[in-house]
Amino acid sequence: MTRLIAPALIALLLAACGQATAQDPAGPAVELVAKPRLSAEIEALPRLSGDDAATGRINAELDRMDAAALQNAAGCTADAEGGPGGGWTRTISQPMTGPAYITLREHLETYCGGPYPSTSQSAITYDLADGGRIDWAAAIPGLSLTLNTFDEAPADYVPTVASAALGAWYSRKKLSDPDANAECQDVYAPDSLAEQSFSIWADAESGGVSVAPDFPHVIQACAETATLTPAELRDLDARAELVAAIETAHAASHWAPKE
Repeated sequence: MTRLIAPALIALLLAACGQATAQDPAGPAVELVAKPRLSAEIEALPRLSGDDAATGRINAELDRMDAAALQNAAGCTADAEGGPGGGWTRTISQPMTGPAYITLREHLETYCGGPYPSTSQSAITYDLADGGRIDWAAAIPGLSLTLNTFDEAPADYVPTVASAALGAWYSRKKLSDPDANAECQDVYAPDSLAEQSFSIWADAESGGVSVAPDFPHVIQACAETATLTPAELRDLDARAELVAAIETAHAASHWAPKE
């Protein structure tokens, strides 16, 4: 009897392990290769290690984005026309480095002439399965997101997203946050955010999907980041593999830099 039962148990265990592996995104962090700075003020994007098709697709886009950064910096200097400005500084962080997804975030400080300098941030989350940018509308269908894009967008353009549901969620999140900027209450009102555009990215450090409004310069101080938690993502029918990957990455501290 023992000899008959043991193989059956082994088979069941192997089958169970196979199912867990197929559904569980757990794995090591993505190996990133640091690149030399493009200039004293411009940090280069890292590249992914590997020679598979998805990695090649991501690295090719990162090549194009670095080239665009140099062009934008040169254009900034030209726009300043020898007057105040001509500064274009870029730093890069890695909000999520696997499994299944990787997010790279660009932080810009620019002064290309005019009355004041500007700061901005943008983040791209890549799906490591195919090397493409994540389709946020499909990834979180409960938000009914639309993508703000246009034909012949430049290589470094990162589309924002918008929906009435996302604006309402952000409004609730910030108005109930005791640490939110008290001077921004009017900005966070639901009717003010109904058509607002947002940046969005998978964020291992915060343990969810982070969202930041694309506010104009005059209210840029109110553009605080808020995070869709795993529970909120599940309520919005987010992809199970995305939520699981973020939870795994958060538990394993798969982000950089770490402060």
